[in-house]
Amino acid sequence: MNRIPIYLVVGFLGSGKTTLLKRLVHAVENRRFIFVINEFSAVDVDAGQIEREGAVALAVAGGSIFCRCLITEFVEVMRKIAAGIAVGGGHERPDGVVIEASGMADPRTINRLLEESGLDREYRVAGITAVVDPGALVKLLMVLPNIKGQIQCADLIVFNKIDLHTPAMIDAVTEKVHAINPSARMLHCEQCEIDSALILENPGDEIRKLDADYNKCRDPHFEREELHFNNRPPIQELRENFDQGTEGLYRVKGCVECAEGWFLIDWSEGGLTCTSTTPRSSSCLTLIWNPDYEPPLLLHLAKKSLAPTVDRNS
Repeated sequence: MNRIPIYLVVGFLGSGKTTLLKRLVHAVENRRFIFVINEFSAVDVDAGQIEREGAVALAVAGGSIFCRCLITEFVEVMRKIAAGIAVGGGHERPDGVVIEASGMADPRTINRLLEESGLDREYRVAGITAVVDPGALVKLLMVLPNIKGQIQCADLIVFNKIDLHTPAMIDAVTEKVHAINPSARMLHCEQCEIDSALILENPGDEIRKLDADYNKCRDPHFEREELHFNNRPPIQELRENFDQGTEGLYRVKGCVECAEGWFLIDWSEGGLTCTSTTPRSSSCLTLIWNPDYEPPLLLHLAKKSLAPTVDRNS
């Protein structure tokens, strides 16, 4: 029996992984593919977006699939996928599984995880793609060791958002990444617009089998907090809150019920987007930041319009 190929997509928060996955959904629309979305937040955001593109998407939320606190849940999901997906009146094994790892994850443990769980009898790692935001990478490499691990294990590195940076800066970042992983293929693009075959047709013969300790359930390099709204603020007021200061922030993401309806709120160093979306079970934002800072945005939101905070980096 042929093992099911796994295509792992990694990259820091806001680099463009979800955009890439949306493109992959349409590239495999005539094939039986499953998308497993590793949400760092306890609230499902990205899996819902992938499902609305027409894919079968499963969320593993609340941390990294490569930390011990989520391994059991992740393994159970992968075993169910290997048992077959519903097709007509029966079940069929999928043609492949695309896994989007949490932006904070160090994926060098993927092969150890498969071997220790016995999933290596069902799956093989066919490719690891790292999505990089050149504008944020150099700083992230200095403060977050997991980012280097993402680059080290990748066989394809996608430099996204190149339209936002100078050619000299892109060249400097490319050189730094090449020094970390000289054997990876490297592509430069905007909006993750690349040939999907470069990811999905990879035979996986040259995947670098690195290893590392499992991710820490409480990582000292970042803090996380989920903030739940008690009211329905106007969307413009919510936008203006971001002017209070984002120093030290890595990422803000979630779905908020505003006076004008529901919005997907997405902030990274590239800026803020607020997109109309469908109603959710919780009006909530997840913030992730450098623990050496207390972001002004966090303090302002908590004081002005949010319930007591919950689930800090748990």
